[in-house]
Amino acid sequence: MDIATDTSLHIVILEDSAVDAELMELELRKGNVSARYSRVESEPQFKDILNAEQVDLVLADYTLPEFDGMRALAVLRSEFPHVPFIFVSGSLGEERAIEAMKSGATDYVLKDRLQRLPSVVVRAVTEATERRERVHAEAALEEQRVLLRAIIDNLPEHIYAVDATSRLTAINQAMLSKLGYRREQVISKKLSEVFTAAHARDMELQDAMVVNSGRPLIEQEHVIEQEDGSVLWSMGSRIPLRDPQGKVVGVVCTERDISNRKELEQEILEISNREQRSMGSDMHDGLGQELTGLSLMMKGLQVQMEREHSVYLDQVVKMSELITNTISTTRLMARGLAPVNLERGGLREALRLLMLRCSSMYNMQCTLEDQQANLPDLDEGQATHLYRIAQEATTNAARHSHATAVTIELRTTARRLYLSITDNGIGLKNGLSKGTPGMGLKIMEYRARTIGGSIAFDTLQRGTRIALSCSLLLLRRRRVNSHHKAKSTTHH
Repeated sequence: MDIATDTSLHIVILEDSAVDAELMELELRKGNVSARYSRVESEPQFKDILNAEQVDLVLADYTLPEFDGMRALAVLRSEFPHVPFIFVSGSLGEERAIEAMKSGATDYVLKDRLQRLPSVVVRAVTEATERRERVHAEAALEEQRVLLRAIIDNLPEHIYAVDATSRLTAINQAMLSKLGYRREQVISKKLSEVFTAAHARDMELQDAMVVNSGRPLIEQEHVIEQEDGSVLWSMGSRIPLRDPQGKVVGVVCTERDISNRKELEQEILEISNREQRSMGSDMHDGLGQELTGLSLMMKGLQVQMEREHSVYLDQVVKMSELITNTISTTRLMARGLAPVNLERGGLREALRLLMLRCSSMYNMQCTLEDQQANLPDLDEGQATHLYRIAQEATTNAARHSHATAVTIELRTTARRLYLSITDNGIGLKNGLSKGTPGMGLKIMEYRARTIGGSIAFDTLQRGTRIALSCSLLLLRRRRVNSHHKAKSTTHH
């Protein structure tokens, strides 16, 4: 604000001497202070002008016949606390000056030193303007903060922020409602003090990853195992918070429950798997049995023609062999539509047969390492995803990596299943190593996400390892509507 040219500046002079008031105005003009002046000398006049017009500054004598300067200061501060008030007096001693400043006066000038008045006024008006602008800015920020809080609190997603040590710095109402806490109960607490131990550990690991790398994690699906044995699916994003210097000082996190969506996806996949199993069963029990009957008839015809030394014997033998091959192909196709069958040994048997076929088809050394005697009962649909991942990996090893050996390892712990496929091929030179994974890798990633697992593609010194990890709770035979029992993705 340039008060030298700002003629809208309004200065009220509380002075019973017109001559003294004119001297103040003259000194201010000499100091290049342009303003409009109003002189008053009584309390009613002073209150009237305060209520009628905008006042930017008050110059007041300390002692007046009908009014007291300290009383005027009190009136101004009660109504307009940010308007500068400067005493201009010839009778203001040091003690009174100190008292006036303590009472809220901006400054004071002695009448025999009016040459100081312009600089004092300029400083007072400038500071008042800056203070007013700061107050307006703070009010605007507070208004934005309240609006932002209202928006965030009314979103259905769970939103929270943590600092670099995983202590909560903000949390929205949707998440508080699910947790059953009040905001003041969780702010500044570590995640491990609010959430279940396993969930908090996963959250803190992901937050640490964002803090250390500075890279966001967008739309990450993960599974939360509840204490009652149910599971929940959640999709979340983690965005790094940076200070003005660019240093990551925290993480903003959003999570939403996608359990209903995942259940629908599982139902759709299960329908597809049932249809495939049904087609495989029809092919095996229908077409396969009819071909078997035809094969037996051809065998009988072949025996009869051998007795009669028929000239058509060679053709009949060839037809019989063709039918036998067709039966074998039909059985392979039927098994391929439903590769994992609990009655035929489940996942372990399916992987063993996969190794045998790969050895025969691709002339590779194929090994299945499975030291566990008792593999938990797995849902056929979920186990089929595991089988397809292994099938895709072995096919890639043979066709694209030119591997001569592949090993499948299957093992479980109390809570998780681990499946790895390792080959001795040329690695992922044309896929993952160039940052452009092929369709086969994308399908494996999709299947891993579908069953709530994580998959990693590692290029070894010689070959490739594909490693999958998944919760056994998700792989076991499904329980109806298990996730509806759960309370939230962030239940404590």
